[in-house]
Amino acid sequence: MKKILSIILTSSFLVCNAYAGGMIGLKYGTGDLSGDRTQDASHGTTTKASGSVSSEYGAVFAEFGVKDAISIGVEYVPFEAVIDTKASTTTDSHVTISDFTTLYALLSVPDSPIYAKLGWGHADLAVKANYDSVTVGSHSDALEGHMIGVGAQFESPLPFLDIFRVEANIYEFDEINITTTNTTGTAQTTTKKGEAELMTLSLSIAKSF
Repeated sequence: MKKILSIILTSSFLVCNAYAGGMIGLKYGTGDLSGDRTQDASHGTTTKASGSVSSEYGAVFAEFGVKDAISIGVEYVPFEAVIDTKASTTTDSHVTISDFTTLYALLSVPDSPIYAKLGWGHADLAVKANYDSVTVGSHSDALEGHMIGVGAQFESPLPFLDIFRVEANIYEFDEINITTTNTTGTAQTTTKKGEAELMTLSLSIAKSF
Protein backbone atom coordinates (compact mmCIF):
# COMPACT_ATOMS: atom_id res chain seq x y z
CA MET A 1 0.00 0.00 0.00
CA LYS A 2 2.80 2.45 0.86
CA LYS A 3 4.48 1.84 -2.53
CA ILE A 4 1.19 2.51 -4.30
CA LEU A 5 0.68 5.72 -2.32
CA SER A 6 4.20 6.85 -3.16
CA ILE A 7 3.56 6.31 -6.88
CA ILE A 8 0.20 8.11 -6.74
CA LEU A 9 1.56 11.10 -4.85
CA THR A 10 4.65 11.38 -7.04
CA SER A 11 2.60 11.09 -10.23
CA SER A 12 0.10 13.67 -8.98
CA PHE A 13 2.89 16.08 -8.15
CA LEU A 14 4.41 15.71 -11.63
CA VAL A 15 1.03 16.15 -13.29
CA CYS A 16 0.41 19.23 -11.16
CA ASN A 17 3.43 20.80 -12.80
CA ALA A 18 2.30 19.75 -16.27
CA TYR A 19 -1.30 21.01 -16.18
CA ALA A 20 -2.74 24.41 -15.47
CA GLY A 21 -4.61 24.53 -12.20
CA GLY A 22 -2.42 22.01 -10.42
CA MET A 23 -1.69 22.41 -6.73
CA ILE A 24 -0.15 20.70 -3.73
CA GLY A 25 -1.18 21.53 -0.18
CA LEU A 26 -1.65 20.78 3.50
CA LYS A 27 -4.87 20.18 5.41
CA TYR A 28 -5.71 20.42 9.12
CA GLY A 29 -9.05 19.40 10.57
CA THR A 30 -11.17 17.47 13.01
CA GLY A 31 -12.95 14.21 12.36
CA ASP A 32 -15.76 12.36 14.12
CA LEU A 33 -15.88 8.60 13.48
CA SER A 34 -19.13 6.91 14.51
CA GLY A 35 -19.83 3.21 14.26
CA ASP A 36 -22.69 0.74 14.62
CA ARG A 37 -22.37 -2.91 15.56
CA THR A 38 -24.37 -4.95 13.06
CA GLN A 39 -23.52 -8.40 14.46
CA ASP A 40 -21.92 -9.74 17.63
CA ALA A 41 -22.73 -13.34 18.55
CA SER A 42 -21.64 -12.78 22.15
CA HIS A 43 -24.41 -10.17 22.52
CA GLY A 44 -27.00 -11.72 20.22
CA THR A 45 -27.06 -11.32 16.47
CA THR A 46 -29.87 -8.79 16.61
CA THR A 47 -28.33 -6.63 19.34
CA LYS A 48 -26.89 -3.37 18.05
CA ALA A 49 -24.69 -0.81 19.74
CA SER A 50 -23.08 2.41 18.63
CA GLY A 51 -20.20 4.66 19.60
CA SER A 52 -18.08 7.50 18.33
CA VAL A 53 -14.63 9.03 18.70
CA SER A 54 -13.33 12.46 17.67
CA SER A 55 -9.79 13.53 16.83
CA GLU A 56 -7.73 16.17 15.09
CA TYR A 57 -5.82 15.14 11.96
CA GLY A 58 -3.52 16.43 9.25
CA ALA A 59 -3.17 15.50 5.59
CA VAL A 60 -1.29 16.34 2.40
CA PHE A 61 -2.95 16.51 -1.01
CA ALA A 62 -2.13 16.97 -4.68
CA GLU A 63 -4.66 18.04 -7.28
CA PHE A 64 -4.78 19.01 -10.94
CA GLY A 65 -7.35 20.27 -13.40
CA VAL A 66 -8.53 18.01 -16.21
CA LYS A 67 -11.00 20.41 -17.82
CA ASP A 68 -12.94 23.56 -16.99
CA ALA A 69 -14.25 23.47 -13.40
CA ILE A 70 -13.21 19.80 -12.88
CA SER A 71 -10.15 18.59 -10.99
CA ILE A 72 -8.98 15.24 -9.66
CA GLY A 73 -6.79 14.71 -6.64
CA VAL A 74 -5.40 12.44 -3.95
CA GLU A 75 -5.29 13.12 -0.20
CA TYR A 76 -3.12 11.21 2.28
CA VAL A 77 -3.15 11.18 6.10
CA PRO A 78 0.38 10.22 7.26
CA PHE A 79 -0.68 9.30 10.81
CA GLU A 80 -2.03 6.20 12.56
CA ALA A 81 -5.14 6.07 14.72
CA VAL A 82 -6.09 3.43 17.30
CA ILE A 83 -9.76 2.62 17.87
CA ASP A 84 -10.41 1.04 21.24
CA THR A 85 -13.08 1.16 23.91
CA LYS A 86 -13.09 2.51 27.43
CA ALA A 87 -11.06 0.56 29.99
CA SER A 88 -14.25 -0.36 31.85
CA THR A 89 -15.53 -2.48 28.94
CA THR A 90 -14.61 -6.07 28.06
CA THR A 91 -13.88 -5.59 24.37
CA ASP A 92 -11.35 -8.23 23.37
CA SER A 93 -9.50 -6.40 20.57
CA HIS A 94 -8.55 -3.03 19.12
CA VAL A 95 -7.90 -1.72 15.62
CA THR A 96 -5.10 0.44 14.22
CA ILE A 97 -5.95 2.51 11.13
CA SER A 98 -3.12 3.67 8.85
CA ASP A 99 -2.42 5.04 5.36
CA PHE A 100 -5.82 6.71 5.05
CA THR A 101 -6.03 7.83 1.41
CA THR A 102 -8.80 9.47 -0.59
CA LEU A 103 -9.00 9.70 -4.37
CA TYR A 104 -11.51 12.34 -5.44
CA ALA A 105 -12.99 14.49 -8.16
CA LEU A 106 -13.76 18.16 -7.48
CA LEU A 107 -16.38 20.23 -9.31
CA SER A 108 -16.19 24.00 -8.99
CA VAL A 109 -19.30 26.17 -9.27
CA PRO A 110 -18.70 28.80 -12.01
CA ASP A 111 -18.23 32.35 -10.72
CA SER A 112 -18.39 31.15 -7.11
CA PRO A 113 -15.93 30.00 -4.42
CA ILE A 114 -18.13 26.93 -3.75
CA TYR A 115 -17.11 23.45 -4.90
CA ALA A 116 -18.34 19.87 -4.44
CA LYS A 117 -16.29 16.69 -4.04
CA LEU A 118 -16.93 13.00 -4.71
CA GLY A 119 -14.36 10.35 -3.84
CA TRP A 120 -13.34 6.99 -2.47
CA GLY A 121 -11.48 6.54 0.82
CA HIS A 122 -9.26 3.60 1.81
CA ALA A 123 -7.28 2.82 4.97
CA ASP A 124 -5.32 -0.24 6.11
CA LEU A 125 -6.53 -2.05 9.25
CA ALA A 126 -4.51 -4.03 11.79
CA VAL A 127 -6.25 -5.87 14.64
CA LYS A 128 -4.69 -6.93 17.95
CA ALA A 129 -6.15 -8.71 20.97
CA ASN A 130 -6.53 -6.87 24.29
CA TYR A 131 -6.04 -10.03 26.37
CA ASP A 132 -3.56 -12.93 26.38
CA SER A 133 -6.50 -15.35 26.39
CA VAL A 134 -7.83 -14.02 23.07
CA THR A 135 -6.53 -14.75 19.59
CA VAL A 136 -7.55 -12.83 16.49
CA GLY A 137 -8.50 -14.93 13.50
CA SER A 138 -9.77 -13.46 10.25
CA HIS A 139 -10.57 -9.77 9.96
CA SER A 140 -11.12 -7.08 7.36
CA ASP A 141 -7.78 -5.63 6.32
CA ALA A 142 -9.19 -2.38 4.92
CA LEU A 143 -11.68 0.33 5.76
CA GLU A 144 -13.08 1.79 2.56
CA GLY A 145 -16.10 3.58 1.22
CA HIS A 146 -17.40 6.58 -0.72
CA MET A 147 -17.05 10.22 0.24
CA ILE A 148 -19.04 13.34 -0.59
CA GLY A 149 -18.09 16.84 0.41
CA VAL A 150 -18.57 20.56 -0.08
CA GLY A 151 -16.22 23.48 0.42
CA ALA A 152 -15.24 27.02 -0.46
CA GLN A 153 -11.96 28.19 -1.98
CA PHE A 154 -10.40 31.65 -1.59
CA GLU A 155 -7.16 33.42 -2.35
CA SER A 156 -4.66 32.80 0.45
CA PRO A 157 -3.77 35.77 2.69
CA LEU A 158 -0.23 34.36 2.97
CA PRO A 159 2.24 35.72 0.41
CA PHE A 160 3.95 32.37 -0.31
CA LEU A 161 0.72 30.39 -0.78
CA ASP A 162 -2.08 30.84 -3.30
CA ILE A 163 -5.17 29.02 -2.06
CA PHE A 164 -7.16 28.75 1.19
CA ARG A 165 -10.07 26.31 1.62
CA VAL A 166 -12.78 25.51 4.13
CA GLU A 167 -14.28 22.05 3.66
CA ALA A 168 -16.68 19.45 5.10
CA ASN A 169 -16.74 15.77 4.07
CA ILE A 170 -18.76 12.68 4.92
CA TYR A 171 -17.46 9.12 4.43
CA GLU A 172 -19.74 6.08 4.43
CA PHE A 173 -17.62 2.96 4.93
CA ASP A 174 -18.43 -0.62 3.97
CA GLU A 175 -19.11 -3.24 6.64
CA ILE A 176 -16.05 -4.73 8.33
CA ASN A 177 -15.70 -7.89 10.44
CA ILE A 178 -13.39 -9.37 13.10
CA THR A 179 -13.30 -13.01 14.26
CA THR A 180 -11.78 -13.71 17.69
CA THR A 181 -11.39 -16.82 19.83
CA ASN A 182 -11.38 -16.90 23.63
CA THR A 183 -8.99 -19.68 24.60
CA THR A 184 -9.93 -19.72 28.29
CA GLY A 185 -11.71 -22.97 29.14
CA THR A 186 -13.84 -24.12 26.20
CA ALA A 187 -12.65 -22.19 23.18
CA GLN A 188 -15.33 -19.88 21.85
CA THR A 189 -15.08 -18.16 18.47
CA THR A 190 -17.22 -15.14 17.66
CA THR A 191 -17.54 -12.92 14.61
CA LYS A 192 -18.30 -9.24 15.06
CA LYS A 193 -19.42 -6.95 12.24
CA GLY A 194 -19.90 -3.23 12.06
CA GLU A 195 -20.31 -0.16 9.89
CA ALA A 196 -18.81 3.31 10.27
CA GLU A 197 -19.29 6.89 9.14
CA LEU A 198 -16.67 9.65 9.26
CA MET A 199 -17.46 13.37 9.24
CA THR A 200 -14.61 15.87 8.81
CA LEU A 201 -14.25 19.65 8.96
CA SER A 202 -10.99 21.11 7.71
CA LEU A 203 -8.91 24.09 6.63
CA SER A 204 -6.43 23.80 3.75
CA ILE A 205 -3.63 25.87 2.29
CA ALA A 206 -2.04 25.14 -1.08
CA LYS A 207 0.50 26.30 -3.63
CA SER A 208 -0.63 26.29 -7.25
CA PHE A 209 1.54 25.48 -10.26
